[in-house]
Amino acid sequence: MIKPERKPYGYRDLLAYKKAEELQRACAELTHTFPKGKTMIALADQMDRSARSVKQNIVEGWKRNSTKEYYDFLGFSIGANTELEEDCDDIWKGVYPELLREKGAMGERGVKGAEEGDMKGAGKSEGRGGFDIEKLKFYPLDPGLPPVVRLKLRCKELNYLPDRLQKSLLAKMKEEETLPFKDKRYLAKDERRKEEGFDERMLRENGLKRLENGQIVKDE
Repeated sequence: MIKPERKPYGYRDLLAYKKAEELQRACAELTHTFPKGKTMIALADQMDRSARSVKQNIVEGWKRNSTKEYYDFLGFSIGANTELEEDCDDIWKGVYPELLREKGAMGERGVKGAEEGDMKGAGKSEGRGGFDIEKLKFYPLDPGLPPVVRLKLRCKELNYLPDRLQKSLLAKMKEEETLPFKDKRYLAKDERRKEEGFDERMLRENGLKRLENGQIVKDE
């Protein structure tokens, strides 16, 4: 189905787009502080490309002629955002030793930890600041957190916002019955997969786990 005419720049009113703009700026500010070695230049370029892709796919989806195409491009945006979040996780876990002493990326806590030789936390989400970054809330964003952690939390928020847009588009397509059968099956399967993944993530964040029989218990 062809979408009705809409404001050419209406995507700028979307919260997801506004947050994507902020993400792109925050990413550029962070990667600008990276050392100029070959590996770090490549990492910075990839992260900047991912951040740009988050925003640009929202724009391109808005401009497409069909609701299904819009849905798909939001998915591309979520994918690029997830990749950027993984890069943030790798930096915080100590995958890139060049960044462990970098005040621009790790903040004062990371610099202090590196100077003291405390690398025991490398590979763990709580490794650099004595806290588990997976349990931090993205809103309100704490300005006192290290820059790479703040960028990760922006990514977490942006995984949520385009997903909400996708859900509204899916509901619209179902209501209008505009999809061929194979696309209905694909979207239904994709939606179930997302819901299951969200459920499992919520369990982990609340210290719970699901047993093989489906029972939910406290994760000791």
